[in-house]
Amino acid sequence: MAFSSILGQDKTIKRLRSLVETGRVPPAMIFHGPPGVGKFPAALEFAAALNCTRVPFTEAAPAAAAPEEPADGLFFAGPESKAPAPAPAAAARPPEGPAPAPAGDSCGLCRSCLQAKSGAHPDIRVVDTLFQAALLDEDESANLKVDTVRELTRWAQQKPMLSDWKIFVIRDAEALVPQAQNALLKTLEAPPPNTVIVLTTSKKNSLLATILSHSFPVEFAPLPRAVVAGLLTDRGADPAEALKLAALSRGSMEKAAEAGGLMLRLAKLRPGDPSRAFKFAAGLPKDSHLAREEVKTLLELALGRIRAAWRAAEPPAKNKFTALLRRTLELRRMADRNVSYYQLLEVALLESERAGLKLEDLLDTAAAEANG
Repeated sequence: MAFSSILGQDKTIKRLRSLVETGRVPPAMIFHGPPGVGKFPAALEFAAALNCTRVPFTEAAPAAAAPEEPADGLFFAGPESKAPAPAPAAAARPPEGPAPAPAGDSCGLCRSCLQAKSGAHPDIRVVDTLFQAALLDEDESANLKVDTVRELTRWAQQKPMLSDWKIFVIRDAEALVPQAQNALLKTLEAPPPNTVIVLTTSKKNSLLATILSHSFPVEFAPLPRAVVAGLLTDRGADPAEALKLAALSRGSMEKAAEAGGLMLRLAKLRPGDPSRAFKFAAGLPKDSHLAREEVKTLLELALGRIRAAWRAAEPPAKNKFTALLRRTLELRRMADRNVSYYQLLEVALLESERAGLKLEDLLDTAAAEANG
């Protein structure tokens, strides 16, 4: 993988290439932006590019096997023996030279790049909840704990094993509990030489102000709709379906996947069923975090559709959409609290239906695009 595989983030990637090329790399960086826009893959590629040597790796040819001793004696061959065949010459190694790659990018051919691609690079570590479960020998949890960060800080004090830089990528850094953030702050305040800590997050404000003040921010923007549609098509989606999901994605591959799941659930409901709103809400994930994110996605879609309906309505009819818009904004604020997401979604869908917007209207972007 190279920076060219990170689509839709040209400005940000240019900035990262410049840091790699100059070698003036901040010891702590925050890759922030919406979910599903390439922050984590970019962090991995940044780590690979930093440690790239541009010297293609070739394995040494195996040594030729020694000829077997004659069966009739150690020093004299028997009458039927033949002289051993000469050992084949070792294969010549290609000349070592710089591998072709854009400035500030990884070559993908050196030993460091190959190990980074396989996930086995000793100087590039990904810290997330899956890593934590293996480290602490426990089930995966939603939070990153202080014990995990303490282990990270211990590794940070060690010298690199293979490359010039030690890079730690903390995936979904918003999962860090306050105690873990405070433990990390000690390393950020006095970073070891040639050590980089990259935090990727979709919720920058969830990090402590002291973490933010000691980190170099790198912003990732929502993906262009054409990029989302192209990625979905590359993954096997029907082109027409990919365009619709891209319109619902708000520039996020993660939101595009959520929208696809919502459309599949909607397709299973019988048209005209008066209880559709209740059945649709009952299909929310059992996990409260996932349910909240899905409800927030639906409310964002609803807000976009209501605004489009308000723009298209004549003045007398604008009042009902104004009231619905205010109510939906209130529900959107409530979604960030500890509430019943099932009931919240039911209320939002019923309120929309009373204003003349059916459930399928929230996932139908044609009218919204025509008036957007």
